[in-house]
Amino acid sequence: MENNDQLQAFLKANLKSNLAKLAFKKTLVEGYDNRFVLNQLYGKQKAKNKLPYLFANDQIHYPTKVSVEQSSSEKTAIWKANLVSGDALLDMTGGFGVDTYHFSKRIKQVTYLEKNIELFDIVKHNFEVLKAKNITPVNGDSLSFLENTTQKFDWIYLDPARRDEAGGRKIGLAGYFPNLLDIQDLLFQKTKQVLVKVSPMLDIQQAIQQLGTVQKVIILAVQNEVKELLLVLNKVGDTLKVSPTFNAINLKKDGTTIEYQPSANSDRADLIFSYPKKYIYEPNAAILKAGLFNEIAIDFDLVKLHSNTHLYTSDNLINNFPGRSFNCLAVESFNKKAVAPHLENKKANITTRNFPYAVAQIKKKLGIKDGGNHYLFACTLSDDKLAILICEKSN
Repeated sequence: MENNDQLQAFLKANLKSNLAKLAFKKTLVEGYDNRFVLNQLYGKQKAKNKLPYLFANDQIHYPTKVSVEQSSSEKTAIWKANLVSGDALLDMTGGFGVDTYHFSKRIKQVTYLEKNIELFDIVKHNFEVLKAKNITPVNGDSLSFLENTTQKFDWIYLDPARRDEAGGRKIGLAGYFPNLLDIQDLLFQKTKQVLVKVSPMLDIQQAIQQLGTVQKVIILAVQNEVKELLLVLNKVGDTLKVSPTFNAINLKKDGTTIEYQPSANSDRADLIFSYPKKYIYEPNAAILKAGLFNEIAIDFDLVKLHSNTHLYTSDNLINNFPGRSFNCLAVESFNKKAVAPHLENKKANITTRNFPYAVAQIKKKLGIKDGGNHYLFACTLSDDKLAILICEKSN
């Protein structure tokens, strides 16, 4: 495009600008449509932290706001790419191409499918800029392509659309497009392994029952916030894998990865419940989303505070626990007079677990504000009584 230097100068000068205010200007960059310029600015703003590999390249073009928002982050795409290997992968729902590009680092030949011609042209341009020569871009309907291709793939990847035409979210598999439940047989005619990105809100156990071919469930969190829920589907002949493994992954800010996979017998042992001991443990978000409430207790030799209170306790500190650990300073009733003497400047950080009141209600009743070095866990104990655990982080 013409005047790219002028466009890039505008983007750099306005990287922190408010898009809504800029939208009222008649011409933002000479020779460019304002809508295109605003898309580039929004994309650049998001890419700075989400997609650094694109942010660093001034030749990259960005699509509409929705396509940028719905794309994987660079961190999750890099991690996800390590799941695949082989000669050929089909990305049926290419979108902004972030996953496709990172898959191309692990697979000899990747086919990128995208129906939206405007998005397709942008991503094709970006692949050329990035010199991703082993990606074959195809503009067209993914189901038609799958039905008509004679090629077999080592992997097929899908990130189905999870919104209806009105923008409403679809959580269950039946509401996705393409509908996995309808096309699963077709997928396995072209591959033996399917990787699917689904809504983090999906009912995992229901999805396992509906599909019948889930080999692995991966919950991928970034800095303790669940970002992606991945299902690996595998069908060899007529043999279905009906007992999937679970992996809870947390990508930390310092670049390290915390991974938890339950041991083989952790779901068969009996849980022990106890009053809070010296240390309190809160599993990371990926483990909680995976529903590995019993397994984490068994594997780390911990006792639980209540069957529905997903907090754990011990007399000795577990240094490698995949989550947060705290020193339990006191256990008090849900009462202002009981809790207040433990707090400095009436400040604390509050978390609820199996508790009938919201954080805002707790703060009001106890007369405290956010902050400080104390952590309060409002929870139900094994005797079904409400309690406030006054804690501080373990070193």
